[in-house]
Amino acid sequence: MPVIGMNLKTIEAKKHEDITGAVRVNSNMNITNIKEQDLPALKSKGLSIEFDFKTKYINDKNKNIAEINIDGNVIFMEEGQEKILKDWKKDKSLPENVRFQVIRIVSDKCSKKAIILSDDLQLPPPPLMIPQARKQPENK
Repeated sequence: MPVIGMNLKTIEAKKHEDITGAVRVNSNMNITNIKEQDLPALKSKGLSIEFDFKTKYINDKNKNIAEINIDGNVIFMEEGQEKILKDWKKDKSLPENVRFQVIRIVSDKCSKKAIILSDDLQLPPPPLMIPQARKQPENK
């Protein structure tokens, strides 16, 4: 039962000026922190994996003309989560399978939310972020 929930904490959309020419739309997602979280309903502990999802609209003069920012956390529960937390504290790394699950759920939910917000602000929709699974070559 790896990802058991997702919470959005902040949703912010700003349009600094109207679009008058070509515009680039860039979206990215970052994991900002991981901490242990009590899950009383499950009588267990899980991990709260905090993230930020940002979409920026840049005009042809390289000026930021609009932005959409979404912050939240994913609740994760799996055997070996103590090691995941320890590795994160040590070097800010996540196992590939965990990272992929978190990116998949955050990208799905936040991309859809950003599309709705862009419509409300009369901005072009950001591209729907669909993560691609890539198998890392094994070192022998």
